[in-house]
Amino acid sequence: MEESFVREVDLAGFYVARFTPDQDLFGRLTEIMADRELDRIVVLSGIGSLQDVTMRDLKDAIQRPINLGKTNEIVSKGPFELLSLEGSVVPMDGGPIIHLHGVMGMPDGSVIGGHLFEATVFSTLELFIAGVEGTDLRKQASLITGLNEYRVGPDS
Repeated sequence: MEESFVREVDLAGFYVARFTPDQDLFGRLTEIMADRELDRIVVLSGIGSLQDVTMRDLKDAIQRPINLGKTNEIVSKGPFELLSLEGSVVPMDGGPIIHLHGVMGMPDGSVIGGHLFEATVFSTLELFIAGVEGTDLRKQASLITGLNEYRVGPDS
């Protein structure tokens, strides 16, 4: 059985970033990490506007384990007002796993949100991010949930 855990980590290197129109959210975040030699970060806050968004939400009444077939893909040109963005980037199998969730405003004032897979900046994006140190935190596939989830310590 996979166990839950709580581990202390150090947040270091707090950064503020502003992305400009037409920048790829995922590509620019990866560039920032490479430029600053960060292999783990937490996205603490993000606001602005996005376009060309792809995200996924869980279908109603599904059972675990979760796979892509049990999610709804939402693709929209937008633009959207980005009300909230948070997540993390940690290693898995030698590469970074970018895990971001966003809440976006619609033209009528309603909101949508979900697990972001693609997004481009529409007008601006303002972020607060921090490096994560003092841990071997990584992502690993869960046999129970079917998702890539946090792990610490030896591979399990």
